[in-house]
Amino acid sequence: ILLDGLVLSLSKEKSVSIVAALTDAEEILPALETSGVEVVLTDIITKGNRNALDYVASIRQAYPQVKIIAITGFPDITFMEKARKEGVNSFVYKNISTEELVSVIKNTYAGYSVFPSPDKSRIAFWDAMSDAERKVLRLYCKGMEREQIAQEMFISQSSVKSHISSILQKTGFSSMARVAIYAVSTGLVFTE
Repeated sequence: ILLDGLVLSLSKEKSVSIVAALTDAEEILPALETSGVEVVLTDIITKGNRNALDYVASIRQAYPQVKIIAITGFPDITFMEKARKEGVNSFVYKNISTEELVSVIKNTYAGYSVFPSPDKSRIAFWDAMSDAERKVLRLYCKGMEREQIAQEMFISQSSVKSHISSILQKTGFSSMARVAIYAVSTGLVFTE
């Protein structure tokens, strides 16, 4: 559904031609072999939970002239760092408007690199969570266990577990410890 919406939005732009709409990072190289693609816009996490950034080196080697833009809904700053390291030309979050995305595509095609500022990734990280998830994160950062968090928030431990799962899914981190380190180190959560 999201891919269809993106294709529909971009197809209305006269300056953008869509050559292929793929759901799996493994399909990118074969698609490049049969088309004159100049810019690849790829979600970072694709079908089968594949990380498209793992395919960038192969694309770069086979098609060095192709510009690559990575797009994600996960505010994990390590995605942005890995994207730069792998040779992605530009990096954007899914919460940008179609006009902004078209601008990024045009600028990338023209040879510019577009990456959000770290502050924008911090804001996206925080905005991705609900109020309850933010409270769970704050309490976790203070060193509370699930049982203590449940008591403090007057909710069940299974609700706390559900909030934690949602936080991990939304932020792209593999553990709450990593989420907490990021939240405290970037000043989103204060532990005093």
